[in-house]
Amino acid sequence: MEELKKKKLWIYTLLFILILTPFLKSAPIDAQDLDNIESVRAFFEGFIHSQMEEYKVPGVTLSLVKDGEVILEQGYGYYDLENEKRVNPETTLFRPGSGTKLFIWTAVMQLVEAGEIDLKEDVNTYLDFKIPNKVIGVEDENVKPITMLNLMNHNAGFEETLEQLFVLTKEDVHPLGDYLKSHLPARVFPAGQQMAYSNYGSALAAYIVERVSGLPFYEYVEKNIFDPLNMNKSTLRQPVPENIEGELSYGYANIKGDYKKDEYEYIQPYPAGSLSSTASDMSNFMLAHLNNGFFGGNRILESQTARQMNSQSFTHYDDFSGMAHGFIEMNYNGYRFISHGGDTFLFHSGIYLIPELDLGLFVSYNGRDAAMARDSLIKNFMDRYYPAEKGIIPTEAGNDFIDKTKITGTYYSNRSNFTTYQSFIKLLNLTNINLTQDGNIIYNFMGENNQLKQIAPNVFYDQSTGNKLYASANEAGMINKLYTNFPNVLLRAKWYETLNFNLILLIGYAIFAVIFSFILIKSLFKSYIRNKYIMEKITAVIYTIAVIGFLIAIGLILSDIHPIYNVPNLFLQENPTFDNILMFIWIIPILAVILIVMNIRIWLKGRWSILQKGVYTIYTLWSIGIVWWFYYWNLLQI
Repeated sequence: MEELKKKKLWIYTLLFILILTPFLKSAPIDAQDLDNIESVRAFFEGFIHSQMEEYKVPGVTLSLVKDGEVILEQGYGYYDLENEKRVNPETTLFRPGSGTKLFIWTAVMQLVEAGEIDLKEDVNTYLDFKIPNKVIGVEDENVKPITMLNLMNHNAGFEETLEQLFVLTKEDVHPLGDYLKSHLPARVFPAGQQMAYSNYGSALAAYIVERVSGLPFYEYVEKNIFDPLNMNKSTLRQPVPENIEGELSYGYANIKGDYKKDEYEYIQPYPAGSLSSTASDMSNFMLAHLNNGFFGGNRILESQTARQMNSQSFTHYDDFSGMAHGFIEMNYNGYRFISHGGDTFLFHSGIYLIPELDLGLFVSYNGRDAAMARDSLIKNFMDRYYPAEKGIIPTEAGNDFIDKTKITGTYYSNRSNFTTYQSFIKLLNLTNINLTQDGNIIYNFMGENNQLKQIAPNVFYDQSTGNKLYASANEAGMINKLYTNFPNVLLRAKWYETLNFNLILLIGYAIFAVIFSFILIKSLFKSYIRNKYIMEKITAVIYTIAVIGFLIAIGLILSDIHPIYNVPNLFLQENPTFDNILMFIWIIPILAVILIVMNIRIWLKGRWSILQKGVYTIYTLWSIGIVWWFYYWNLLQI
């Protein structure tokens, strides 16, 4: 009987555990569990395969290093679906994208160490062309020159440019210097004031390395970084040379359930993102930086230089993450990262170093839709092995917090174009900041929802993501800038820069103008009113046809989408048709002037009723608004 009771008690206990288990959250695993390689392997195996399913990714490569050793190098899935070739972390080359920039900054610091580059010197000192000392909207005498440190901190003040950042063939890739001279972006912010991530600025730094060293940048990196770090399966050359003993992963896009592959993505300013490398090679790079420039008996940086490179070199606000001489700082679960993400159209990668833990992680995905995967991976890894302590950042007490309603509104990233037709892209990248019921602010940034609480005057923090904002007020007390702990600033959009206003302006005009023009055309076929203001009618009809014709033509060009990259081909190659549109579009303001003259004429004569004159005047004013629209979004280039 006693034995039966024990069996029943054992069964009830087992049932209780089984019932309760689904409702229990697994406890965080201590950092010491990284020593259990099978546990680490199992974590990544399960998590990454779930990501591959979620983001439709065929293959992933990963490496994890700690305390001077490789903990894990692993490939997941396929780099060649058609031939069922699996990812190998030692031999499969992925495209780390902007992670390539860390090799620019490492090269720069080598030349700083050698006394050949001064971080605070005007970059024009090293160039064979001149960066104008002119910032739009700033008096010339107040403009500071751009320094190498500005380029490293992404606060040189260049506007963003997307045109021909990627190109379609090897023949489209021009020499680095030629590209930089012909694609010089405008300076739209004073140097040293606000971070605005810049591919051009990074490529400019690489060109300075070329100029100072006398070597093509790819050759300099091979000789001074790849070779001493035994990165034998890495290259910046496009495409990957045949002498590299490895196989390059294809990039894939999942389109309606079908995987479409791309052979190779060519990058015009290649030092900003052309790297092809294996997870094993990236392990060596991470180990060198974690060990103050030393790896395998070779040194790429002296200890003092490496420590300088890893230190913060710019931040928007005290206690914010910022830049560390080219590395992008992060803070998660109370740990400081120096890192860099990387995105091509089809590869998404992350390089994360945590000097405090002597730990580094590299990951790369070969699927187009995996842009959010790397952040999810590193945060889940940290939550599992290095969980946050409660109350890392306490909220200050006091009554000097700002009114949060002053922050709400529509914003766009300062990483935008301001002076060319590409400026309209701002309309597609607006973010709204709203208040939650409990008084926090909420917004979507880089595809991630952020809910931030005010923890100090003007300072907002999201414990779950580590993101911060500093609300900067102007002299009138208005908040028009939100400084982040990323390489960008959120700028308040003016009312005429919002998507709704622009849609109403264009669609409303198109509907009104078509109806108005139809009425005018119809009147021309009635003999008793045909000769009344015939020039006024024809001018309005021609203006409508011209405006709608140009809008349709521009729309058709922008809707010519690359089938795999999912961006307009206009950004990937030269388009003579679009160039002709920008040239002939000047007919619009010319016709607008004639339209104004016609509008004055109808008011000077008495044949039309007040209602008819009023409608014509509304049409004229709206048409002038369309001219303003073409001008504001830089489709009318002066």
